[in-house]
Amino acid sequence: MPLRKTVLPKSDIPTESWSIQWPRDRAYLVAVSGGLDSMVIWHLLHSSGYNDLMLVHIDHGLRGEASTGDQEFVRREAEKTQTACEIRCVDVRSHAGAQGLSLEAAARELRYRAIAEVARDTGRQQVFLAHHADDQVETILMNLFRGSGSRGLSGMQRESSREIDGISLTFLRPLLDTSRALIRRYAETHAISWREDESNASSFALRNRIRNRLMPEIEETFGRDAKQAILRAAKLASLDEAWSRSALGEIPIRGEGLDVGALRSLPEARRNRLLLSWLRKSGVPDCGWDEVERSAQVLVSDGRPAKASLPGNYQIRRRAGVLFLERVNA
Repeated sequence: MPLRKTVLPKSDIPTESWSIQWPRDRAYLVAVSGGLDSMVIWHLLHSSGYNDLMLVHIDHGLRGEASTGDQEFVRREAEKTQTACEIRCVDVRSHAGAQGLSLEAAARELRYRAIAEVARDTGRQQVFLAHHADDQVETILMNLFRGSGSRGLSGMQRESSREIDGISLTFLRPLLDTSRALIRRYAETHAISWREDESNASSFALRNRIRNRLMPEIEETFGRDAKQAILRAAKLASLDEAWSRSALGEIPIRGEGLDVGALRSLPEARRNRLLLSWLRKSGVPDCGWDEVERSAQVLVSDGRPAKASLPGNYQIRRRAGVLFLERVNA
């Protein structure tokens, strides 16, 4: 796990496209892995006048001494700038085995739950993340093959909200329109140190396979850089999704869930969009066509099934005219 640090002459980097427009006088969390992207966003925030930052580093315990090295590196860098730093350790392998999840899915779930714990303990509910344009392309492709519809094809948003274990979080992504190449150039120009995660070259994670195998194959097939075309399609899908949301109407809430009678009276297309919106707002991860179909079956059936399993240890259930979610084995 080598430490990278390169010093180059100052050059003009178009950081105006990275404009950070959130208030500077608030308290924020910054998710920092120690890798290139997160070290750049920390540097960018610090140099832009964000003075009340707390770093959050999640040690997934997947790479032995390398994981420990990442943790120590982030702590040392935080001390240099007198930035508050919170380290949380999670056991991804055990969680993956217990819940029947892939390591990638288990790591993501525990990472966000750990961030939510820090937010609860510190009262900082706005979190800066280092997702960038290349991450966006990979996310769009994953959502495409999950059958996620226009919401999934829109990819990540610069600002999004999510409730995790009862904690309402707002995620902020200033680098979402910035390429990985430009981020690396920024790091080199400003002599920013980072830890190189050698597991990024492996194929165990779906995102890695998309980055290292699928994207090169797509670009070779079409003979050009396909990333901009994918991002352009995402912007169009985002516009379609915004229009659909404006025409969708309110989710028919009843008690702690949804009103079964109200949903059954709606056309299928509108009903399923409302279900998808509610599932995502409730924190059910990786929602797509299959998850909505399972939920709709529980909704419309007069007998069985009265419940169905969903990602993230959720079950959707119907009882006394209410469709509701519950966590199992959490």
